[in-house]
Amino acid sequence: MPISPGNSVSPAMDLTPPFHPPPEPHLRSRETVFHELITRTTDGFFVVDARGYFVEVDNTLGQLLGCSVDELIGRPTTDFVHPDSEDFLRRQIERIPTSDRRNYRLELLHRDGSSIPALISTITTRNEADGTVSGSAGFITDLRAPGDKPVGVEGASRDISASRHHQSQLQLAATVFSESRDAILISDARRRVISVNRAFTTLTGYSAEEVIGSEASLIAASHHPAGFLDGLLLELASTDHWSGEAWSRRRNGAIFPQWLSISTVRGDDNEILHYVAMFSDLSERKAAEERAEFLARHDLLTRLPNRFLLRDRAEQAFAHAVRAETRVALLLLDLDHFKHINDSLGHPAGDALLQTCADRLRSTTRDTDTVSRQGGDEFLVLLTDIRDSDDIAPIVEKIMHTLARPCLLAGQEMSLSCSVGLAVYPEDGTDFDTLIRNADAAMYNAKEAGRNTFRFYSQQMNEDAVQRLDIQNRLRRALERNEFILHYQPLIDLGDNRIVGAEALIRWNCPELGMQPPGVFIPVAEDSGLIVEIGEWVLREACRQARTWQDAGHRELVLAVNLSPLQFARGNLVETVRQALADSGANPALIELEITENVLVKDTEQVLATVRQLHAMGLRLAIDDFGTGYSSLAYLRRFAVEKLKIDQSFVRDLPTDPDAGAIVRAVIQMAKSLKIAVLAEGVETADIAHDLRLLGCDYAQGYYFGRPMPADAFADHLPPPR
Repeated sequence: MPISPGNSVSPAMDLTPPFHPPPEPHLRSRETVFHELITRTTDGFFVVDARGYFVEVDNTLGQLLGCSVDELIGRPTTDFVHPDSEDFLRRQIERIPTSDRRNYRLELLHRDGSSIPALISTITTRNEADGTVSGSAGFITDLRAPGDKPVGVEGASRDISASRHHQSQLQLAATVFSESRDAILISDARRRVISVNRAFTTLTGYSAEEVIGSEASLIAASHHPAGFLDGLLLELASTDHWSGEAWSRRRNGAIFPQWLSISTVRGDDNEILHYVAMFSDLSERKAAEERAEFLARHDLLTRLPNRFLLRDRAEQAFAHAVRAETRVALLLLDLDHFKHINDSLGHPAGDALLQTCADRLRSTTRDTDTVSRQGGDEFLVLLTDIRDSDDIAPIVEKIMHTLARPCLLAGQEMSLSCSVGLAVYPEDGTDFDTLIRNADAAMYNAKEAGRNTFRFYSQQMNEDAVQRLDIQNRLRRALERNEFILHYQPLIDLGDNRIVGAEALIRWNCPELGMQPPGVFIPVAEDSGLIVEIGEWVLREACRQARTWQDAGHRELVLAVNLSPLQFARGNLVETVRQALADSGANPALIELEITENVLVKDTEQVLATVRQLHAMGLRLAIDDFGTGYSSLAYLRRFAVEKLKIDQSFVRDLPTDPDAGAIVRAVIQMAKSLKIAVLAEGVETADIAHDLRLLGCDYAQGYYFGRPMPADAFADHLPPPR
């Protein structure tokens, strides 16, 4: 639409009909022809005089601008041009070439203030030399010589909103087609490729030039079952769409999984115009799914099946065993002393050892068997197709022999042993949970037998396991109900048979089971970890009793208290002892802490630091059951041990076994050379006590001198305070 120089756009449009100047005569002579023309078209027609005012408009232009014809005639054209287009139009006027016609795009202004994209076509009318009017290049502005004076403009305005929207949609579609990460292929009705996007080339390796004009091939039929392609085409023909997973082939021949979607494009008469296929590479997703599936059913460290996968295979093996009338054996292997390796060489070395064990187990078993890691240092082996139970033991011995081969670990050659429990289907259980529970009971029995061995499940083992669980549950309640008590056994000076101390020994007064000795519940407490809480109670109670005797005048009576290895490893031992002493007010110099030899060689530096703190508090340290574990003179010296307690197994056989006598004699002589006191445990006869005096033993305890007894009874055996 033309614009008249010197007029500006009013932000608030005034549509009050203005004064209409009379049309010039040469325009009036064309009026009839003009009306005939504009009634036959959908474009909006207009006539503008030399001043830039509308002289004639049709209803179509009025509807386009939201005005009536009367509201437009006599108005300046600039009132209906959008402000954003005004400068553009002025520049076009300045640059107009000599021509009869001019076409351009312009933003018109609707009466409601909205913008209307329009295509404007104009013809400039001029005064010829003979006085007639004709079309001439230019707008209503004096850009020509006076003899070629413009007198007006005739033109048409077409709303191109729909065209612009359509163009925008086409551009958007082209962008989506070009930039989509999914491959897109378009074919004609005969399935000849007419276009592919960049992603297609990236995914398949084929360039557009290689595939355009060829028959579309998106599926590697050889990797699908027979009838797959026929079913796809049938569904596409009936529904105009198909989507699903399919295999395809890259240019280099590689097969890859894809998610494929094919749609049919039809025309107005329902004939097929095109097929549009979109697909994406599923390789990475499939790999991730497979990895997730693997991790859900396998142990990450050893790559062995985990318990969930083993359960599936076990149930299949049970079903097969029923049909084939065979047996299935489930082995539960627990590596002996694996924690020591982890603690001494570190977890990386422990992980390497577990991987070595897994490899050796795999190499020892058949393809039909399953090796699984249960967790920690436990493995499960499922042996299938067992014809006779007698065939199981040789297989287990072979497995144990293979695991026992030396291996290099953290620069050290190490040998490994394991304890194995076995349960057999269907004799020992007809479901997986029962079988594994019984194998666990058998494995526990193998450990109790000294480790590095195997045991078949028996009903007695199950009863023992049930009893252990019952005791464990009762022990938890016993702490809450204060069912524990301490008995005290006299410690005798062999020089004058005088009571110089006592060892605090725990007893459990269970309301349902009666008085229970330590041998019944201490192993269960050790296995369950309850020994830490029980040990803390023993320390508090022993210190309280020691203070009671000290207040009664027995100011030299030593009270010995046993410590569990778990208290060193898991409990805050130093703080527990400090608190027990503070609460009771007992003299720490009269408290003797007893530990076994094995505590000294586990995590030596940590134990040494703990022992030094205990020494600094004024407590004594004794080695209990000396001779049954492993220790050295260096350990005895580093830990500043003040007393050795010879294990009763050597003392009991002293009169009859020369070897036992030699061991006792050697221990006493060694201790004396190190200025360490010696106490013999398990003295039950006068003859043993006599022999110990002759060997120079310092102290003794045992049934010969007195059984463990309650505190009141023990006090009755004490001499009057000095």
